[in-house]
Amino acid sequence: MSLPLDEPSLVFVVLFATALVAPIAAQRAGLPGIIGLIVAGLVLGPNALNVVERDGTVAVLGGVGLLYLVFQAALELDLDDFVRHRNQSLTLGAISFTLPFALGIVVHQAIGFSTMAAILLASCWASHTLLTYPALQRMGAVGNRAVATTVGATIVTDMSALTALALVVAAHQGALDATFVLTFLPSVAAVLFVILWVLPRVARWFFTGLGQDRTVRFLFVAVALFGSAGLAELAGIQAIVGAFLAGLALNRQIPNSGQLMSQISFFGASFLVPIFLISVGMLVDPAVAIADPASLGRAAAFTAVVVTGKGLAAVIAGRLFGYQSAEIGTVASLSIAQAAATLAVVFVGLQVGLIDEGTVNAVVLVILSSCLVASFAAARWGPLLPRPPIKESTIGQTVLAPVISPELSGTLMRIGALLARPDSGRVVPLTVLDLETGSDVVEDHRTRLIAESERMVLAAGADAQSVVRLDLTASAGILHAAVEQSATCLLMGWRGYTTRKESFFGERVDALLALSPVPVIVCRQGRDDDIARVVLSVTRRDLTPAGLPGLELAALVATRIAVGAGIPIVVVAQEETTLVPTLVNGSRDPQVVIDERHPREALPDTTGPGDLVVTGISPLRAGLGHNVPRLARALPDRTLLAVAPR
Repeated sequence: MSLPLDEPSLVFVVLFATALVAPIAAQRAGLPGIIGLIVAGLVLGPNALNVVERDGTVAVLGGVGLLYLVFQAALELDLDDFVRHRNQSLTLGAISFTLPFALGIVVHQAIGFSTMAAILLASCWASHTLLTYPALQRMGAVGNRAVATTVGATIVTDMSALTALALVVAAHQGALDATFVLTFLPSVAAVLFVILWVLPRVARWFFTGLGQDRTVRFLFVAVALFGSAGLAELAGIQAIVGAFLAGLALNRQIPNSGQLMSQISFFGASFLVPIFLISVGMLVDPAVAIADPASLGRAAAFTAVVVTGKGLAAVIAGRLFGYQSAEIGTVASLSIAQAAATLAVVFVGLQVGLIDEGTVNAVVLVILSSCLVASFAAARWGPLLPRPPIKESTIGQTVLAPVISPELSGTLMRIGALLARPDSGRVVPLTVLDLETGSDVVEDHRTRLIAESERMVLAAGADAQSVVRLDLTASAGILHAAVEQSATCLLMGWRGYTTRKESFFGERVDALLALSPVPVIVCRQGRDDDIARVVLSVTRRDLTPAGLPGLELAALVATRIAVGAGIPIVVVAQEETTLVPTLVNGSRDPQVVIDERHPREALPDTTGPGDLVVTGISPLRAGLGHNVPRLARALPDRTLLAVAPR
């Protein structure tokens, strides 16, 4: 057997074994796992033992891993936090670009580089590579404001660095004129439009239509990622920018707690990202550094520029934002590492003749040293980060939907999907069976849930993860599942009456309303599966302090269903008030009808087949009371939702 290995099976066994063993060995030595992968790449690469070549498979997979890493970071961003900290991200991005860029130009010219070469190299150090993001992810720190701000700043620094590269190359080649500007800027605008505006709409259409199979959904995400990266390259922008934008575009479509996100994270963490880190280590050539002391000196100067510039930027921005020391250290750990845009810039500079191979080797040493510094900084400061405050869960994050019969749960599943979709949440179809149920029956129910209920949710554009639970009673199973699944809402079917005979749940409805740790939505399905309008019923009692919590939650549910289904919403109120229009202002042109009669009398006249009626329940009531069953009898062919706050 000759080296380097060229048999696919042998190459991959070496790569997987390295991804398995190197992080463990590094952690046993008290080093971050990332260091183990980079050092392993150095040892196994063409510049040391030459076990595996970097050119070919490793280079391609390493590039894919980098795109995947950037994409996943954008995909996992809390967009609400991102929007909240957008000014901080822009400020940090500007400071983190300007300081290393200006410092780099001064240092590069001082050690003998031309002005153009100095600017090109300075743009290398102005960018970010989120190399330590996986380590912070494992620490559970990605929700911290410093991490969110730095991830957002990455797009600013990388776009600025790559724009500087394009301008320098055009100036060096004598092509920096009005034609260049008139073609480059429209190209950038077109890429932003296609990825950020078109892609989310295509994804929503695909997920609600063809993409009801999980494998198909994952493949669509892969096409979106690499298609966006390729589109960016065609426009003269680096692929990592397109990958980051694709993550932002699909962020709302892929719930962080869903199964699709689990598949994306697993594929990256176990395969692509480790190979990217190994490929970075393979770039280092220790022999060149030893044989060329000048290259080593340049690497030291470049490293000083990176660490000083990024460190100062982190300190200045951190002081401006009121960050703690651990947060400032984390900002530095995320921004110091150089790999992605740095490699792109330096190789382009070599191709156009602005720098030589000795400088490229020095830059590769900077990549290694900056990755080491960033990894140690993340290991030092990441565990000390203040944990973000626990957010109040929104109603659609995890909708628990008990199912009697999967094939008869269509309306329930569609309503659950409409509630979950605005929060990028998931629906959990649940079946509770007796403790003595056999394994074959359990498996049959699980298969039917996946084939029927999950498919209905996926077709409505939300994610689903079904559960079959064995418990003493159905009520106990539902309540236990609500805690285990971290449910934010319980959506349950109801026959429309509370007699013990023939009633699904029957007497259990009141018990669940009383004991549920989360809001409960009781759904009595009508004759029509399709919903034509949403009708919100408002009584005088709903407008009192006691009834207002139920009304507010009912209005939220009604608005989500109307907006998600693209149908009108009508409010039927007993008296005129300015409060009601504000509760449904998220819908399009809500119509308000004033009818002083009781809803049992007014709604049969003001609603028709296909209408979905939503009413609130006062939290002071112990259960459904008498009004909801009477309303259900008065509207025998309408779908009725009774909403009870926690």
